[in-house]
Amino acid sequence: MLKIADWLIYALCCSLLYGFWGFFSKLATQYIDYNTAFVYEAVGAILATLLIIVKTNNFNLQGDLRGIIFALLVGVCGTVASLVFFIAIAKGPVASTVSITSLYPIVTVLLSFIFLKEPITLFQTLALFFAVIAVILSSV
Repeated sequence: MLKIADWLIYALCCSLLYGFWGFFSKLATQYIDYNTAFVYEAVGAILATLLIIVKTNNFNLQGDLRGIIFALLVGVCGTVASLVFFIAIAKGPVASTVSITSLYPIVTVLLSFIFLKEPITLFQTLALFFAVIAVILSSV
């Protein structure tokens, strides 16, 4: 029987949820302005976080300052990205906006290569190249 790695299942679920995230963002900005949608997204994030904390057994906060700083930066980057995403999706077509913003892995891969010394394989380079081509073609 084929064994699927846990990380792959989580990654696929994440991709599915991001798909709904983009779709619901467009629907939200059809009825309310992007600033209001941004506030309600934050409320939704807080509620989801509280629910996850309540449902997680043995939850405890850890105290390594480096991890805390990077986690806070995740929150800042994600929050600002959500705001500018709402602005972009309110003003532009959903297909182009989501396609262009989905190129963010290029930034992650390059930063990981430069700072974490993670290798980039030929196939990964080709995949990133074709992703850019796909976005260009889907945005025309």
